[in-house]
Order: sequence, then C-alpha cells, then structure tokens
Amino acid sequence: MYQLYYTDRNNTLYERNIEANAGHDPILELTKIASGSRLNGFIQADTYNSRILLDIGNNNISDLSQSIVDNKIPPLGNSVNSASVYLTMTAADASDLTLTYDLKAYVISESWDTGQGLKTDIPISKIGSSWEYRDAVDPGTKWNTGSAASSGDSSATNPGGGTWITGSGFEASQSFSNQLPHIRMNITDIISKWIDGTVTNNGLILKRTTEDENSGNILGSIKFYSRNTNTIFIPRLEVSWDDSIQTGTGSYSEIDSDTYVPYFKNIRRNYYEADNSVFRIGVRPEYPTKAYQTGSWYLPKDRLPTSSYYSIKDAVTEETIIPFDTSATQISCDMKGSFFKLRLNTFMPERYYKILLKVEREGGDDIQIHDNGYYFKVER
Repeated sequence: MYQLYYTDRNNTLYERNIEANAGHDPILELTKIASGSRLNGFIQADTYNSRILLDIGNNNISDLSQSIVDNKIPPLGNSVNSASVYLTMTAADASDLTLTYDLKAYVISESWDTGQGLKTDIPISKIGSSWEYRDAVDPGTKWNTGSAASSGDSSATNPGGGTWITGSGFEASQSFSNQLPHIRMNITDIISKWIDGTVTNNGLILKRTTEDENSGNILGSIKFYSRNTNTIFIPRLEVSWDDSIQTGTGSYSEIDSDTYVPYFKNIRRNYYEADNSVFRIGVRPEYPTKAYQTGSWYLPKDRLPTSSYYSIKDAVTEETIIPFDTSATQISCDMKGSFFKLRLNTFMPERYYKILLKVEREGGDDIQIHDNGYYFKVER
C-alpha cells in the first residue's frame, strides 16, 4: 500500500547571489560553479554552490502520525512489518554531471520563510530565505552557522546556506551511478524523529556532499520540479508498506495457461478523493480449450500468482505514481479472488490514471507486464 504526501514549500539557496530569494520558482536547482569554469562567457574566480530547502508540512506529519495511531499505517521502520518513507523528486534537466555522485538530505535546524521570488527576477526579491538569510534581508536574520546543534559545513566561498543537524537518524543519502538523477531517498529515520518530537520539523535541506561542494571539480547542475510547477511532478513523500494477504489462495487455482488475460471485475470510470477502493482482478486463459461446460469462463476459478504486483501511472505524462514493489504493491487473494486496495486521496484530483500489472512465474524466469488500458479518473 502507498500513501503520498506532497511538500508544502520549497526554495533554492544560491551562493552566487547570497541575498536573492527563489521561493516561487517552478524549478529547484542543485548546481556547482567551479572556480576557473566559464559562465555566461566569463571565467569564474570563485566556487559557488546551491542548496534546496523542502518543507514537508506539519499537517502532513500530523496526519501520518495519527494514521499510525489509528492503525491505518504500520509503525515506521525498515523491517518487514513496518512502513518506510521515501522522498521523491523528479529531475527536469541535468547537465555536466559526473558518472557517480552522492546527494545528501539533512534535518534543517532553524525555521525559514519561503518568499515569492524567482531566480530570474530583476531586481532580485529579498523577501524570504536566501543563502545568507533565513527570512528577509532588510531587516533579516542570518543563518546561525555557529549553532551548537547545527552543522554549517564550510562553504566554498560565502558563509550561510542553511543550518542542519548531522548524525545517525538526522540525515539520509542517495548514490547515483551513470543514471538519471531522479530522487527516491529513504528518509524513514528522519520522519520518525519528527513524529516522536525528538526535533522540530523545519523541513529538509538537500545538498551535495561537503567534499564535492568544496572541490574544484565541475559537477554540473540538476534541476528538479518544485512545489510551484505547473506539472504533476511535485516533490512528495511516499509511505509504503506491505498490506497483502493470501487467505484465499487455497480456494482458487493459480492460472497455468502460457497465455492468459487478466481483467478487472469492478473498475469504475470515476472515483472521488475520499474513496478507499478495492480493485478486483479476474484472470482467464487467452485461448480456452474447447469443452462443453455449463458456466462462463468469467466465473471465478483462477487467480494470479502470489508473485503479482500492480503499478499506477499518470495517463497523460506516463509518470509512475506508484511503482512495482515486491512488498508494497503485491496483489492479494481472499475468498473472492485476486485484488488490491488504493487510497484515492493519494492521487491528484481531476486527472486520469492507468493500472499496470506485473506477473512473475517460473521463479522469475517468466515475467509479463500487462498494460491493457485499465484507466480511471480521480475527481474532487
């Protein structure tokens, strides 16, 4: 099962323009301008970085906490019977990246204001957080890089760029090796710290490693869609856990035909955000053996293998909203046959989505993806 939460606010802090606010920009950017590199036709004398601020939202954390109390979501953890939380961000563009690199996320230790600025503003907007200030410039409050509970890692050129807490449970990372820079970072421990009150939820700061920021290497730029994008690629939290059951496997035979057709028994064209729906799946041989019988082939008799999974994509953009997952999207079976559940408030309303099915047989040697036009719309 998946539950999604979308971020409330965000901002990019630019070291090259320490007072500028970009809190309303549709793009969030991790960039590295190395000393000696060329920018806009000029050789740069200093090294500059950018960092990203993300506000997960206290309402989201409260809802997640209450869902755990109400047993709607298992306790957080990284074990079989727990729920895990991932930060997901979609890259819009990337250039001049190295083949391998790491990105880090830390708990922000001070509050900050978003602002309404854009990177391209002339003159720059000075209302809201910037590399030097966490609220506004005139008057303003500078980031407290000397705080005992914070780490203000030395910047390549200018002090500032946020404050954050380091150490086990307060940070997360993701490594990339010759792949697209889309982020899906496990932040379960960080969310747990917010829920149990160990630390105040001021959001996350996303950055390169200190070694990469301070190096003289050209590391390029990654642009992510922000909360202010006009697309569906808003940064979000994915809470995932295994809710599958197999109590009905003894009442149905696993489909044994080499070619078969899964179909939905009860899918509707439209659903509402408040719906929690069960999607029932039937399966039959694609070419049934001719035989006299008194019942329809569509009467329940076969089921999908237990190693079957579902995925949800946006029907227009083809973005994967819920990926195939060997635990969190495993298809269940009860006394009515194969099925899975969806919480429709997870999805953005007034959009169409499609369902894909993945079936593994023969110990994984036979894998089939079924993309047969199973569509539905979520309405307000």
